[in-house]
Amino acid sequence: MKTTFFILLIFSIFYGKAKGAEDRESFPVNRFGCTYPCYYGEDTEKCRRLCRETLGADYGYCFWYACYCENLPENVRRIKSQGFFGCSNGWWVVSTTTRKPK
Repeated sequence: MKTTFFILLIFSIFYGKAKGAEDRESFPVNRFGCTYPCYYGEDTEKCRRLCRETLGADYGYCFWYACYCENLPENVRRIKSQGFFGCSNGWWVVSTTTRKPK
Protein backbone atom coordinates (compact mmCIF):
# COMPACT_ATOMS: atom_id res chain seq x y z
CA MET A 1 0.00 0.00 0.00
CA LYS A 2 2.81 2.41 0.86
CA THR A 3 4.56 1.62 -2.42
CA THR A 4 1.42 2.39 -4.43
CA PHE A 5 0.93 5.68 -2.58
CA PHE A 6 4.58 6.62 -3.13
CA ILE A 7 4.36 5.89 -6.87
CA LEU A 8 1.17 7.94 -7.18
CA LEU A 9 2.77 10.80 -5.27
CA ILE A 10 5.85 10.83 -7.51
CA PHE A 11 3.71 10.63 -10.65
CA SER A 12 1.51 13.53 -9.56
CA ILE A 13 4.55 15.71 -8.78
CA PHE A 14 6.11 15.09 -12.20
CA TYR A 15 2.78 15.48 -13.99
CA GLY A 16 2.12 18.76 -12.21
CA LYS A 17 5.51 20.15 -13.20
CA ALA A 18 5.11 19.03 -16.79
CA LYS A 19 1.61 20.49 -16.99
CA GLY A 20 2.79 23.83 -15.62
CA ALA A 21 5.69 23.92 -18.07
CA GLU A 22 3.37 23.26 -21.00
CA ASP A 23 1.28 26.29 -20.10
CA ARG A 24 4.28 28.63 -20.28
CA GLU A 25 5.91 27.20 -23.41
CA SER A 26 4.22 28.01 -26.68
CA PHE A 27 4.19 29.93 -29.92
CA PRO A 28 3.61 33.61 -29.09
CA VAL A 29 1.16 35.52 -31.28
CA ASN A 30 0.87 39.18 -32.19
CA ARG A 31 -2.23 41.34 -31.72
CA PHE A 32 -3.80 39.78 -34.81
CA GLY A 33 -3.39 36.24 -33.47
CA CYS A 34 -0.58 35.43 -35.92
CA THR A 35 2.61 33.60 -35.00
CA TYR A 36 6.02 35.08 -35.74
CA PRO A 37 7.38 33.28 -38.83
CA CYS A 38 10.96 32.08 -39.05
CA TYR A 39 13.21 29.81 -41.05
CA TYR A 40 15.58 27.34 -39.44
CA GLY A 41 19.17 28.38 -38.92
CA GLU A 42 19.27 32.00 -40.02
CA ASP A 43 16.27 33.15 -37.98
CA THR A 44 16.98 31.25 -34.77
CA GLU A 45 18.79 34.27 -33.34
CA LYS A 46 15.85 36.52 -34.27
CA CYS A 47 13.48 34.20 -32.39
CA ARG A 48 15.83 34.12 -29.41
CA ARG A 49 15.89 37.94 -29.29
CA LEU A 50 12.12 38.20 -29.75
CA CYS A 51 11.42 35.75 -26.94
CA ARG A 52 14.02 37.00 -24.46
CA GLU A 53 14.31 40.73 -25.07
CA THR A 54 10.88 41.65 -26.39
CA LEU A 55 8.53 39.17 -24.70
CA GLY A 56 10.48 38.40 -21.51
CA ALA A 57 10.76 34.63 -21.94
CA ASP A 58 13.76 32.56 -20.85
CA TYR A 59 14.61 31.16 -24.27
CA GLY A 60 13.37 31.06 -27.85
CA TYR A 61 14.05 29.23 -31.10
CA CYS A 62 12.56 28.46 -34.50
CA PHE A 63 10.26 25.41 -34.48
CA TRP A 64 7.85 24.40 -37.27
CA TYR A 65 8.64 27.68 -39.07
CA ALA A 66 7.40 29.83 -36.20
CA CYS A 67 9.13 31.28 -33.15
CA TYR A 68 8.66 29.14 -30.04
CA CYS A 69 9.33 30.55 -26.56
CA GLU A 70 10.03 28.80 -23.27
CA ASN A 71 8.84 30.18 -19.93
CA LEU A 72 6.72 33.00 -21.30
CA PRO A 73 5.27 35.53 -18.85
CA GLU A 74 1.57 35.09 -18.08
CA ASN A 75 0.53 38.27 -19.95
CA VAL A 76 1.96 37.21 -23.34
CA ARG A 77 -0.62 35.98 -25.85
CA ARG A 78 0.07 32.54 -27.33
CA ILE A 79 -1.70 29.90 -29.35
CA LYS A 80 -3.95 27.71 -27.23
CA SER A 81 -3.67 24.48 -29.19
CA GLN A 82 -1.62 22.98 -31.98
CA GLY A 83 -3.00 23.21 -35.47
CA PHE A 84 -2.51 25.36 -38.50
CA PHE A 85 -1.13 28.77 -37.72
CA GLY A 86 0.75 31.46 -39.51
CA CYS A 87 -0.56 34.69 -41.05
CA SER A 88 2.92 35.24 -42.49
CA ASN A 89 3.28 38.13 -44.87
CA GLY A 90 7.01 38.55 -44.44
CA TRP A 91 9.36 38.76 -41.52
CA TRP A 92 7.12 40.03 -38.73
CA VAL A 93 5.49 42.59 -41.00
CA VAL A 94 2.10 43.56 -39.63
CA SER A 95 0.66 44.89 -42.86
CA THR A 96 1.64 45.91 -46.36
CA THR A 97 0.54 49.32 -47.53
CA THR A 98 2.18 49.35 -50.95
CA ARG A 99 -0.32 49.74 -53.76
CA LYS A 100 -0.18 47.54 -56.80
CA PRO A 101 1.04 49.37 -59.92
CA LYS A 102 -1.63 50.06 -62.55
